[in-house]
Parts: sequence; C-alpha cells; structure tokens
Amino acid sequence: MIKQTRRKLLFIYSSIIALILVIMAASFYFILSGVMTRDEHSRLDKAGNKTVQEWLHHTAGIKSIESLGHPHEGGMEWEFLQIDQFAIVRDVQGNIISTSGDRVPLSNDEIQQLVKKTDVSTYQRMEQHSSEGRNVYAIYRIATNDGRGSVIYIGENISKMMILLNEMKWLIFGLTFVLLLIATVTGHIFAGGAMVPIVRSFKRQQEFTADASHELRTPLSVLQSSVEILEEQKKQLPAIHQTVLGHMKDEIARMIRLTDQLLMLARGEADTLQSRQETFELRQTVYSAIERIQTIAKDKRIDIRLEDTLPGGTFLYGGDPDQINQLLYILLDNAIKYSFTDGAITVHIGKSGEAEVELSIEDKGCGIPAENLPHLFQRFYRVDKARSRHLGGTGLGLSIAAQITRNHGGQINVSSEINRGSTFTVKLPIRKTNPN
Repeated sequence: MIKQTRRKLLFIYSSIIALILVIMAASFYFILSGVMTRDEHSRLDKAGNKTVQEWLHHTAGIKSIESLGHPHEGGMEWEFLQIDQFAIVRDVQGNIISTSGDRVPLSNDEIQQLVKKTDVSTYQRMEQHSSEGRNVYAIYRIATNDGRGSVIYIGENISKMMILLNEMKWLIFGLTFVLLLIATVTGHIFAGGAMVPIVRSFKRQQEFTADASHELRTPLSVLQSSVEILEEQKKQLPAIHQTVLGHMKDEIARMIRLTDQLLMLARGEADTLQSRQETFELRQTVYSAIERIQTIAKDKRIDIRLEDTLPGGTFLYGGDPDQINQLLYILLDNAIKYSFTDGAITVHIGKSGEAEVELSIEDKGCGIPAENLPHLFQRFYRVDKARSRHLGGTGLGLSIAAQITRNHGGQINVSSEINRGSTFTVKLPIRKTNPN
C-alpha cells in the first residue's frame, strides 16, 4: 500500500509538472512564432506601400515623357527592397510588366502556378522544392490603383526564419523533456520524503495492532477456558446465569476471531505474513472448503451447488493453499450468513483466459445496496452493523479475503442486487505474480 501511495503521489506530481511544462513550452513557441510572423507581415507591408508609391511615381514619369513625344527608356528602380525581398508587377491580362531582378522566384513557373492555384488575395506562404533545397516564400498582393489595373506581387524569402523556428521547436521540445525527467526524479525523491512520516506512522499502527492482538490472545484463551469449565456446571446455574454464560461464550469467541484477523491483516500489510510457495490443484482445494462448510450450511438448510468447468490438472503455481482455503471459507461463510433459509449457493470454478482461473460464489440472499459496494472490502466496514454483530461478524473477513487475493496477484469483485443476492468473483493468475 505504501508503494502504491508513493507511485500515486509521483504520478500526480509528475502530471502537474508535465502539464505546466507543456503549457509553458507551447505558449513560448506560439508567442515566438507570432512575433516572427508579425514582424514578417510588418516588413512586407512596408515594402508593399513603398513599392506602390514608387510604381505610381514611375508610371507618372512615363506618362510625362510620352506626352512630350519622347520614347520611354529604362525600368523601375528596386533598390529600396531588402536583399531577401522581391517583386513583380502584372497587368490586367496577367502579363509581367516589371520585375525586381533576373532571379525573382515569382517569375518561376512553379511559383506562378501556385499563385494562380491558390488565388492569392492578400497574403500567402508558398513552398518551392528544388535541387538547392526547400524554399519558403511569403507573398503579398497589392492593387496599384494606377488606372490600368496593375497588381504588384511582393515577396520575401523566409526559409531561414522557418528553419530557425523549426530548430527552436525541437530545442523547446528537448528542453521540456529534460526538465520533465529532472522533475520526475525530483518528484520521486520528494514523494519518498513525504512518505517518511506516513510510513513511520503506518508501521507504528501495524506494530500496535499486531502487539495488541498478540497480547489479547492469552487473556481471551484464559477466559474461554474458564467459560468452558463453567459450562460443565451449566445445569446447576439459574436460567439468567445460563443466558449470561452463553452470551459470554459467544462474545469471547468473537473477540478471539477478531484478534486473529487483526493479527493476520497487520502481518499481511507488513509483508511478514507467512506465505507458502507451493504448487497445488485448485479443484481439490475448492472441494475441501465446501466440505468443511457443509455443516454450517445444513444448519440453515442451505444447499451448496458446485459448477466445475475447470480443465483437469489445473494447478496454481507458487501459491499458498492454506490462504486460498481461508479465502474460500470467508466467502462461503459470508454467503451462508446473508442467504435466506432454504436457499442455495452456487460455487463456480473455471478458466478465465489461458493464464487465469476464476472462482465465483453466488448466493440468493438479501443483497447489498449499490452505494455500499465500493467500501465492502474496507476493514471494519459492515452494511448492517446490528445484523452483522448478531451473526458474529467482525467486519474484517472481506478485508482479509481481499488481502489474500492481492498476495496472489489476483483481483476480487462483487456484484449484488437487493433481495436477489450477491456474487463474489475472484480471479487468480495460474502463476503467482508480484502484487506490488
């Protein structure tokens, strides 16, 4: 239980740290990407406005020269563009009127097709794959309003920015992973430190429970012997004394069972419970448990039926037959106590998969309310305290059954309906596994 609690603390701590780191990393990446994109838009917007001004000035100069009857010579000057920026001007028919240089990506047939295909309206990113590698361009479309319907496409090579952004992404991912590993190791250490007082307190509780149970066994045995001696003279006692003697005997027997069960639970949780590692046939263990409980069942006129679908020669390897026997006795005794008189109990044994066996004990008794089912295997938990005490229950039987099941690496579950009965199902691996 301590190990499970420590693992849960570590999982919760690591999950919270991981969530914080992922949120921080993602936020940093998107903020960085947003800043770089905003800067890119700002540069293109400034270059676009400057290009429109220069184009209008250029076309105005052409009109002035042509109005004087002189032929126009020379093209537009593009010195205002940065080294990684480029531009072309198209007329209404889509023909290129002017370009910013000889090697303008927008003049490339592939880029032209991409521009036409995506119908660039304002802003678009384009990729070009060539023998030189992968290039990414940001393209901006601007209407010149020069009266001729000319359109300017201005672009910028942002390949370096994309490479930088990609490298930053992997750097952030790697840093986040490293920090998460460090946080996990730190969390493991902190969880261990946080568990120290809990472990100390838990061990003290176990020691107290074990010591108290052990010390109580001697006086209880003396009391039991005394009551048995008094019972030999029972007929000579008044009726009221006989009744009191009977109650004393029942309570002493219940206290002895309680101390034995407490001692077993304390040893089981401290991993000091003596557990044999044997190979034994499960069918024989089930038959033996049913045979031992038959006397109690007959007193209540309850019929125990066995459904055996277990293949012959099915053995449990590395288990403890005495503990499995006790597990069956607890479940059968519980089923008899809460079954209606003249009822029936069905015990089923069979295989559940290739490496697991299943035991189920079904009664037709009073059933258990649904809200009580999650707490049924907690120590001292009883659905009907008054009735449980009347029947001699201590509230520890099912806790011990769950502990035995865990010791064998198995699982125990219960399903129930009011006034229809309950079914306890135990699944055990054929080969014992470590429950921790």
